[in-house]
Amino acid sequence: MSDALTIATGGMNAAALRLDAAAARVATPGAASAGEGGALPPAATVDLSSTVLDMITARTSFSVNVAVARTANTMAKQVLDILA
Repeated sequence: MSDALTIATGGMNAAALRLDAAAARVATPGAASAGEGGALPPAATVDLSSTVLDMITARTSFSVNVAVARTANTMAKQVLDILA
């Protein structure tokens, strides 16, 4: 059952990193993009639809991994109750 907790924790960390990356894209409008010589206007550098989709995906992924961790915790408690 610790494997489930390890996997859930890794998934939560990955979701947090994905959310941080999406937030950084929104927070730094006008930053120079790869392949371009200079800074572009904010509207041209941030694709809000894909960024919001990344944020929603990260939130959902985090929530699912929290549910896995809670379920693994409940299962461990039940096993201990059975063994006691």
